[in-house]
Amino acid sequence: MKHHRNIRRIDTDANRTYAWLVQVQRQNCIVIKMFTDTVYGGRRKALAASINYRDQLIAGVNPVGHELWSRTILRRNNTSGIVGVARYDKLANPRTGRREVFWLAAWVDEYGASRKRKFSVLRHGERKARQLAITERERQLIRVCTVKQA
Repeated sequence: MKHHRNIRRIDTDANRTYAWLVQVQRQNCIVIKMFTDTVYGGRRKALAASINYRDQLIAGVNPVGHELWSRTILRRNNTSGIVGVARYDKLANPRTGRREVFWLAAWVDEYGASRKRKFSVLRHGERKARQLAITERERQLIRVCTVKQA
């Protein structure tokens, strides 16, 4: 049997349930609909109706908006509170003990490569370095998402 994305088969003899289940999640909203064989006139017709319904759901999603949303999900291990922005305090030179403190903006470019840009706290100050990293991350996300859709 061919696999269909977001569609699965439910065959339960105990409940006499024979249907296709469409389940699509977009931006924290889950849509579920069942297409039973008896209502749609057989297994193949129910599958065709479920594929049509799934395609309509996915076509209604704004691709740029979805791309931005998926790249800005706040993970539970995030300590800065901003996706793709982090503060680092690392030992730059072990012999002299010099430390390097910076805010880092990170993103994935249109080719799937990881990109990063540092903003020194020593050069810009704590607040400005943080704000520069946030601004750079937002600017790059918008640029990448519009390039991918073009």
